Amino acid sequence: MSDRGLANLILTRRGFGAITFGHVIVSNVQPTPALWRHELRHVAQYERLGFAFLPLYLWYRAKYGYVDHPLERDASEDPRLFS
Repeated sequence: MSDRGLANLILTRRGFGAITFGHVIVSNVQPTPALWRHELRHVAQYERLGFAFLPLYLWYRAKYGYVDHPLERDASEDPRLFS
């Protein structure tokens, strides 16, 4: 992974292990099965919402923060993928 760019900025400054852009998952850690499930759920959300995903994600982040973010809660609580 490069030390430049948006993904690295978000991962290092926010302490995230991975970030999803559409169908691309970028990680700065060795992904665990739980991390894969979480990020693949974001891929499914993107497939459902299309280009509305990013503005909706950012709006929810501003309104609810991370812990109560509806898309994050959905990604964290959905055990159906690869369980």
